Amino acid sequence: MAVVSAVVGGVSFTKFGDALTTITEEKLPPIAAAQRLATGSAEIVAIAPRIVAAANTEEEIAINDELAVRLSALVTDINEIEATGFMPEVIASINDSRNLLQGTLEQLHTVTQERFSVSNEKTEKLTEFQNLAKRYADTLKPVLSYTQNDISQGGQYAASFAEDSSRQYSESKEQILETFLKLASAIDTRTPILEIERLGSAASNMIIASTTETQAVRLSIIPVRIRGVYTDALDKLEALDNDRLKTFYVDLIDKMQALSIGDDSLPDLRKRELAATESSQALVVQSAEYATAMRNSVNELVTALNAEVDAACRGKCCPKTRPDRVVRGCNCCDPDFACDLCALCSWQRTAPSWRVAENHGSAGGRQP
Repeated sequence: MAVVSAVVGGVSFTKFGDALTTITEEKLPPIAAAQRLATGSAEIVAIAPRIVAAANTEEEIAINDELAVRLSALVTDINEIEATGFMPEVIASINDSRNLLQGTLEQLHTVTQERFSVSNEKTEKLTEFQNLAKRYADTLKPVLSYTQNDISQGGQYAASFAEDSSRQYSESKEQILETFLKLASAIDTRTPILEIERLGSAASNMIIASTTETQAVRLSIIPVRIRGVYTDALDKLEALDNDRLKTFYVDLIDKMQALSIGDDSLPDLRKRELAATESSQALVVQSAEYATAMRNSVNELVTALNAEVDAACRGKCCPKTRPDRVVRGCNCCDPDFACDLCALCSWQRTAPSWRVAENHGSAGGRQP
């Protein structure tokens, strides 16, 4: 009888050891890795919007490097789970989602760097355009200044006749004619100059405003409108007698047009900048979807692993069993004995970092 008891006890303790090994060495490590996967993917999704909000290339690269480290950690955890051979289809799904997440984040990095490149080019060309616009306005100022003086003098000369009516008899006709011809010439010269100045100012305001425009449709219309403005300005230049001034402004308007119309113009760069921003935001949303899909697969894996742990615990914890003594799902015969595996089962059930706590009470408690 003693020999039989010893054999039964040995077999029971062997089963107990096998169950303990199954839980501690085979089930709990992948559960921990799966939990790290879920946490890591959530952190990645939280970091991704910071790329869009980065102020410069250096800041974006630093954030991208941080994401690369976290993505590498995901690969390590997935490989650890995959090595167990447990639920290969689910693990393959997790890996697919991780690959899609990584690919999306790489696209986000590329698009963001392109956006910074476009923004930098836009800033440089805006500065160039502003310098051209300043030259456009400044060069006209001397012409406007001397014509304004001639007009003022002519006006004062005409007013002097109203103040002293005798001057119409004392002033020579030649002097009167010369003064009024000079006044008429100043007005004729000034009129197209004023129109050229107005058109240049309209072009400058339109192009400078385009660099902060938020509507792509309006940016598409600007080249059509600005082309008409430059054409009108060139037509007004034909009315000038100053060939040197005309040559200067034709060359200046050509340079302004190159920055205002066509590929790599300021409106075009702004349109590309808006498109890159929109793409970045869409990629952030897409990365969150892939991370969610990965977490759903991880949750499925953890649920299955927990079920395996429960199965390993159930009925195999103690060398002796008796139906009327139950310790957290295990049949223990000794009311004063709580096996280590019973405590392990209960702890695994209630560990908040691995699974949703279940209503099993504290480890080692008993029910009569």
